[in-house]
Amino acid sequence: MAGKTRIQWVSHPELSAAHAAYLVATRAQCNDQKTEQSLIQPMTEVNNRLFASAIDVSQFWQQYLLQILSDVPMEQACGVALLSAGANEMQVDQIAKAIVNRLADARLAFNHRYPKLAEQLDLRARPLRERWETYGPGLLNHVGKQIWGDSPPEEWWIPNVTALMVQPIRGGDGGCDASSARLWLEAMLTDVDQRVPEALRVAWLVTTMAIDNYARKTSRDLRLMRPWSLVSVPLVLSAGRELELVRGDELPIGEAMKLWHFGDDQVAETVSQWWKGQADSTAPMPARLKRLNELLPERSTRVDVEDAV
Repeated sequence: MAGKTRIQWVSHPELSAAHAAYLVATRAQCNDQKTEQSLIQPMTEVNNRLFASAIDVSQFWQQYLLQILSDVPMEQACGVALLSAGANEMQVDQIAKAIVNRLADARLAFNHRYPKLAEQLDLRARPLRERWETYGPGLLNHVGKQIWGDSPPEEWWIPNVTALMVQPIRGGDGGCDASSARLWLEAMLTDVDQRVPEALRVAWLVTTMAIDNYARKTSRDLRLMRPWSLVSVPLVLSAGRELELVRGDELPIGEAMKLWHFGDDQVAETVSQWWKGQADSTAPMPARLKRLNELLPERSTRVDVEDAV
């Protein structure tokens, strides 16, 4: 089952620039101060223009990064993002022209900061790629067995996935888009946290895409989408423990969710308690997920573009 998932690793300087612009524009954590300083002015000008035009800033950046992830050219990506964020169709061209100019300035500054990025990303991605080739099939195999036993649905795993490698700006980051079978990762040379190796981030993203595809196709209860997405974390960590990538008696669920920028402390604690409580259950996973859904707070999971894309 896991052997049917093949990952093609691709360095992506364009997405690297867009990812950096997103982080600076949304005031997210940025560990590269020189890059952050070079992008602050153009990103501030973009946000000011969006605010002045009564456009949803958060929605714009989410959609813009999603379009770049799909290799849509900057100008077209900007137009799509503007419309998605509520821009008036009559004003899109005018607004887009001003924003694209600032985005181009930001990309130029980023490229000046990393003039040989494509070659550097190839080198940086090698350790993670090699570790995935060693552990990846086993991780996915264990995840699948935890959900389905020996009877997985047909085409549970996406057969071909493209992994886009970007310049590390956040000290470890990643996201995915199930509809395009693409994930992206900051090309970290080493594990950020030894308790949660970067290979597990890859397994989590691949699992997230599989769950997303399956849940949307089969679940009539849309409320289960949320617990389905959350259960991916302990599933992957448990698989990692089987392969001795995760040590200790308790799974580092809170640490993983923080590292993967997924959910908050309250949600992590709820998932941890639920996971312990259902450890000996023989009920089907959908039935167990209903209990998790009952335990979750009403408004909990902070899902931004870094989680969903």
